[in-house]
Amino acid sequence: MRRPRLGDHRTGFGVFLLGTGMGLITNLVTGDPEHWPSALRPVAEHAPLIGVLLLAGVGARAAWVMLRSGVTRPEWTGDNPYPGLLAYTERWAGVFFGRRTEVQELVNRVRQARAPSARFVPVVGPSGSGKSSLVLAGLLPALRGSEVRIVEPFTPGGNAVGELSAVLGVTVEAGAVRTAAQAGDPLPRPEAALAALATLRAGSRGLLLVIDQLEEAVTLCVEEDRHSFLAMLEAMLEWDPRLRIVATVRSDTVGAFQHGPGRDLFRQPLMVNVLGAREIREVVKEPARLTATEFDDGLVDEIVRDAGGGDALPLLSYLLSDLYRSAARDRHITWREYQAGGGVSGAITRQAQTAVGELGGETLDFCLDTLLRFVTISPGGATTRQPVRSSSLDDRQRRVVQAFVDARLLVSDAVDDEAVYHIAHEALLRQWQPLSDHIVAHEENLRRLTELSPMARAWLRADRNPEYLISGARLVDALSWAGDGHGLPAELREFLDESQRNQAGELDRRADLVAREAMTMLPSAPETALALALAACTELSPTTLAVSALELALAEGLVRVLRCSSGVTALAFDRSGRLVVGGADGVVERSDAPDLGGLPDSVTAVAVDPDGGLAAASMDGTVRSWDAGGRETGVLRIAGWGIVRLAGTPDGRWFISAGDGSVRVTDRELGDATVFHRGGSPVYAMAVTADGGLVAGFGDGAVQVWDARGREIGRRRGHHDAVFAVSAGPGGCIAAAGRDGGVVVWDAAGEVDFRAAYPGTVTALAFAKDGRLACGLDDGVVRVVRTAAPQVLTGHTGPVSAVAFDEDGRLATGSFDRTVRIWDPDGRRLQVVPAGGTVDGIVAAGERDADGRVLAAVPGGRTMVRSGVLVEVIEPDGSRQVLRTSGAAGITAAAFAPDGRFATGTSSGSVWLWGRDCAFLHATPQSAGPVTGLAFTADGRLVVDVPVMRWIWPHGTDLEQLLALAARQPRHSLSPQERQAAQLSWTGDGGTAS
Repeated sequence: MRRPRLGDHRTGFGVFLLGTGMGLITNLVTGDPEHWPSALRPVAEHAPLIGVLLLAGVGARAAWVMLRSGVTRPEWTGDNPYPGLLAYTERWAGVFFGRRTEVQELVNRVRQARAPSARFVPVVGPSGSGKSSLVLAGLLPALRGSEVRIVEPFTPGGNAVGELSAVLGVTVEAGAVRTAAQAGDPLPRPEAALAALATLRAGSRGLLLVIDQLEEAVTLCVEEDRHSFLAMLEAMLEWDPRLRIVATVRSDTVGAFQHGPGRDLFRQPLMVNVLGAREIREVVKEPARLTATEFDDGLVDEIVRDAGGGDALPLLSYLLSDLYRSAARDRHITWREYQAGGGVSGAITRQAQTAVGELGGETLDFCLDTLLRFVTISPGGATTRQPVRSSSLDDRQRRVVQAFVDARLLVSDAVDDEAVYHIAHEALLRQWQPLSDHIVAHEENLRRLTELSPMARAWLRADRNPEYLISGARLVDALSWAGDGHGLPAELREFLDESQRNQAGELDRRADLVAREAMTMLPSAPETALALALAACTELSPTTLAVSALELALAEGLVRVLRCSSGVTALAFDRSGRLVVGGADGVVERSDAPDLGGLPDSVTAVAVDPDGGLAAASMDGTVRSWDAGGRETGVLRIAGWGIVRLAGTPDGRWFISAGDGSVRVTDRELGDATVFHRGGSPVYAMAVTADGGLVAGFGDGAVQVWDARGREIGRRRGHHDAVFAVSAGPGGCIAAAGRDGGVVVWDAAGEVDFRAAYPGTVTALAFAKDGRLACGLDDGVVRVVRTAAPQVLTGHTGPVSAVAFDEDGRLATGSFDRTVRIWDPDGRRLQVVPAGGTVDGIVAAGERDADGRVLAAVPGGRTMVRSGVLVEVIEPDGSRQVLRTSGAAGITAAAFAPDGRFATGTSSGSVWLWGRDCAFLHATPQSAGPVTGLAFTADGRLVVDVPVMRWIWPHGTDLEQLLALAARQPRHSLSPQERQAAQLSWTGDGGTAS
């Protein structure tokens, strides 16, 4: 802190001069002049005169200081000395009483302050305490004509920085200053503002800025604007030592200024308390004395007693103004007039009721709703006033406003050639009971308006910059509130409408981004891809691309891909839907128990019992069992070598076969084994029938059937080579398949029910409860047959080793490619038919030329041509568009759709779809092999030809149907990281799309 200097004290220099001079004179008078130097002897002769002159000089100096520091009252030359609800301004300085002490203190602080924070004086007090009057009618008149030049007072309004710019006459750029203040860095010089201050000072020793109702920076401005405004004030004070700022602040908003930029400016407020009885007496009597107005005996005392409470000054002034007008002729205010006016507390109520009565047909509720437009709520929860532009009112509302202007309860002003209305004083909000009750009843609406209106004004000031709009949960809440029938200002309605349009565009953009991410993840993580596509459609926006992504995610019916540590060798579902997986590395896993201990060699079979227990066998002849909780219950070791197979019976026993052709049955704990079949040919496959019997497939092509007690009850013939897979289905049917590629199904009577032959070896079979049969092949393909619409499931890159249906019809397929794929065949929309198979509805989509330059052409329509490394689409009018693809040389097929889309296929199996405008739309999952042909059906489905099969991708499925299909599948819950990576999470306003 700076050390006080002598000149800072009013009479410090004079006292010093007087003491020094009088000491010198005393020495001269009492000393012997004969011993003085000759040059000083004349001083001794005139010492009395010199002393008198010193005393006179110091006295004059003291008188000047007192005159300069004192407060003089201008002469009152007006008529009515009471301003009503309006604040006292310089015009009323001659009749401003009751604040002499505060005025003097304020004048002293303005004149004597040196430090930057001390040169900012916040005048703080509750509403109705007279803060503005103290500054405007007390401080400013006292400083007029002094060395301090006064800038015209201003209020922050809804654009504090803009109002400061208007006062200074330059555009204030406060962004850099605010950033530095928030970071705690030294404040940069605001060059433009400092130059403007110098111009306004015009050679004076000081300059005073007066900010009235600084609380508007809280109630009407957004936080960024308030911080910019205060940071700029702080910078101007720091860089211009001749600047002083006085600001009036309502006490309930001070807390908002005590954090963020400018907080140090509020360390030394000047507190303005409500008037005491003595001061109220001055306010009543002194203006009356100046205008020769008298009161009935005892009336002044009654008025002083009646004027208690926080709203004393505005209510009192309003009443006295009315009383003076009624007594204008004889200048005498009577008891009768005072009582007719309703006393101090009843004056505003009487005027408000009169205004409502003069409106005739307007209801009280409509008047109150109109007045709510002038009300906002401060962060502390107190109600306060705000300006309303005429353009935001309709004709009916303007009639209400004018009636209250005529009653002097509202005041009008002109801003930018437009009428702007204000509540004359906030006392109206508290003292007129109908309005006070209406505010309480609509408090939540007012809070919403208080939150949103500054944002709307900031958006308008920023030339409707989209970055100022709201979105996410905040917009949802605002629209929900606005949709309840609340009357909104036009600027706020426009702001919300534009925010909604902007969010729709932003949601569309995000939905497309998420959809593309979903399509990218579809081959490797279909469950995540489906969750993303579903979120794009339901949480963001069901754009064309988002719906296409959901359609593709559901097309194959692929629910999930499980990654395993080794090739999958065995699969089984228990009755609760838990999946058991056995691997070539001996690991046995269940979906709820990832580590069951495993086996010493490759797993050859897994089986489940009705109670959730399970057993697994390995190549070395070891068999282990576990209960439903995953605890090991038994171990069996079979001598010899070869494949050991397992099957669980409905009563909890285990059928076990070995490579030597033997078949045995054991109890649940793998004890008490009984061999009931011995033979030379090895058993390669086993399955249990619904009644507990057993079906086994042998290396010699035989299929043998036993009942639950181990008695042979039949044989099936139909294979000339080893049977590698058997399954028992509903109704007593049995299926068998093997090395010869044939699949045979016999009914309960032993008659052939179904027969098919496939290239390669059929390695796995499984029946569904409805009789469908899944066949796994060594080429990685799974075929679902015995259904009206046979299906071909692709995606495995190694031989399929196991297949299994669960109770709900979902299908698990395991492969030596170390994956298990979970399918929903009933939800599958993709069709796969053999190469050259018939597809209904194919339209002529364009023909290629012999040399491959023309990729597709529609007679009389569009043509796609290859031109070097480019691919161009030629329109019928000859105009050309270039496709944005780097793989022009690899394009092997193309086709145009009836709706204007087109597709290109490549030798790598990729298929890209394009819009009519040649913009890339999306790709389909990559095919196994080069694309040899493309076509579209009349309804928009895409037909993709690859070696040995044709893929028909769905198109145009209704969203509701897609959502119903998605509901069939277990929902993958996206992690926060997945949501963030896919841009599903919202940022900026606290809301999310979760």
